Amino acid sequence: MGDFMAITKTKFINYSRCPRYVALDDLKKEKLDSMISIGDYKKEEELEKIGELLGSMYDDGVDLIDGKNEHLETMMPYYNKVEILAGEIASKYFKGNFKFSKSTYNQESFDAVIDNIRYLCYVDIYNENEDGINVIEVKATTNKKYLDLGSKENSIFKKGDDGIYYLLEDLNLNIEDYMPLKVYERNKSKLYDRYSSVGKYIYDIAVQRFIIENDMKSHNNMKNVHYYLAILNSKYVFDGEYENGEAIYKTINGEDIICYIDVTSITLDLMDKIYLDSQRVKKYIDDLDGSRCDIGKFCEGCKWKKICFDILPEKHSILSYMNNNFGFKNGNVKYDVFDLINSGKVSMLDIPIDMLNREKNKIQRECVVSGKPYINFSKVKDGISLIKYPLYHLDFETFPCPLPRYKGERPYSQSVFQFSLHIEKEKGVCDLVKDHFGYLATDHLDHRLDLVKMLCELIPDEAMVLVYNDSFEKSRLKELAYIFPCYRDKLLKIRDNVFDLMNIVKGKTSLYESLGYSKEEAKMFNYYHPDMDGSFSIKKVLPLFSDLTYKGMEVGNGVEAMVTYASFPKMLPLDYKHKYQKLVEYCRQDTYAMFAVLEGLRQTVK
Repeated sequence: MGDFMAITKTKFINYSRCPRYVALDDLKKEKLDSMISIGDYKKEEELEKIGELLGSMYDDGVDLIDGKNEHLETMMPYYNKVEILAGEIASKYFKGNFKFSKSTYNQESFDAVIDNIRYLCYVDIYNENEDGINVIEVKATTNKKYLDLGSKENSIFKKGDDGIYYLLEDLNLNIEDYMPLKVYERNKSKLYDRYSSVGKYIYDIAVQRFIIENDMKSHNNMKNVHYYLAILNSKYVFDGEYENGEAIYKTINGEDIICYIDVTSITLDLMDKIYLDSQRVKKYIDDLDGSRCDIGKFCEGCKWKKICFDILPEKHSILSYMNNNFGFKNGNVKYDVFDLINSGKVSMLDIPIDMLNREKNKIQRECVVSGKPYINFSKVKDGISLIKYPLYHLDFETFPCPLPRYKGERPYSQSVFQFSLHIEKEKGVCDLVKDHFGYLATDHLDHRLDLVKMLCELIPDEAMVLVYNDSFEKSRLKELAYIFPCYRDKLLKIRDNVFDLMNIVKGKTSLYESLGYSKEEAKMFNYYHPDMDGSFSIKKVLPLFSDLTYKGMEVGNGVEAMVTYASFPKMLPLDYKHKYQKLVEYCRQDTYAMFAVLEGLRQTVK
């Protein structure tokens, strides 16, 4: 076919982000070859898949742009398993011959030359039958985000008689029997936003369609092709059946672990857009212009984000304003946060005070100007007065595995493998080591019952349980209560007695209204320090009240904790013993940090 610049699907998606990406990727040094290395392609795809996995696992996002080896080694087996399951289960829904493999080498490939650029893609699951071809792209996400599109009662997607999900219009259904047409169209439009949580997967397979159809066209071999996403089924509940230590994901209550969504019509709508994107990519490659360009939401997940965002100050940037994604107003004129950055307004103080239409933003700005914290003394005092002793500081560590590992779990269940508990016997009396109790699973066998039993033995029925951001711990307690009915009443009592320390720092409208505050005052935060930079995470709050630090800890954040636990089976005995202890220390730090913050707040308003 001659010598052409070879670009994978992943590179196309990234190169089309902005004019600068190609030049920063140092394309000049790449070999102009008619065939890109399959090894290079596989590496690109693996990094993308790990990003997908951890994006699904952590709602607050995980920066894996550099693709650390331990993350790859830890998470790739789970993705490979999802991919193989999708291929095996597909035969229930599609007839004909299949080609799929966890190895990119054995997958069906397509390539097309457009404007002297060769585009290449591999197909996760290739199915050919008498009716044509089915291209199935496997993604490490769940169907929940797609089924949640629509009205409260109905989704814009509906399962057809063949068990596959389709858009209502593709089933020739009257949309207004399910929801108002404007609701349907508004939700469907999210599928076309390549940077939305649902649209990014649609765009990915649409690029694949673009390459496949141009390949077929060049060979005068156009066939009838349908396109599908294969994703995890959030309704699937594992029954705990194993064979030779491996979980068996059979059909349960009519649900398979993998479900399939027909995106043929949606991707067709995107073909013109992707052609225009290919023209932009061609221009970017020809220009190789590495100069600055405007930033925007397309920068999220980009490996060059840190370089492009260096125009923002390290502290007190405009992005430190809470709810900055809603923009800012000057009278009736609304300004998008990225438009403001691109116009040179990069710090909090660059935004005129009359553009701050949210009271919390005004307080944030005043704290930066004065260098002093904002404290609502009466609200903090009243919040602290609700705390009862002895006080039990609780924190869970979990592994949100793509595939359910134990009975009662679903895909991405936050499977609890560790808890830490500090008991503050009386006000201000709590020792880091002596008053600490905890449980950490020793391996990947199901230790949840032992964990639950120990937790229930340590916490008395009427004891107050302190957590930081209670939605997480409350959800885990509720899940465990229904998985282990013999401890249900006890776990639900513990859940009922949870008190959220964040409510004293950040505030909670319903709590403070119940204490007699007006709605306006109740919804305001209670404490804000300029060093928090818009974040109320305990790691931001802790340094304001204590010398306790996570810096220098071998396991110092939730992702590192998850990776450490996930790596237990592969560790040598000495490494395992060392890492096990470091994981104990990390979780212990989390609960002692709550004690330190509470004590600091208490001293601040004394």
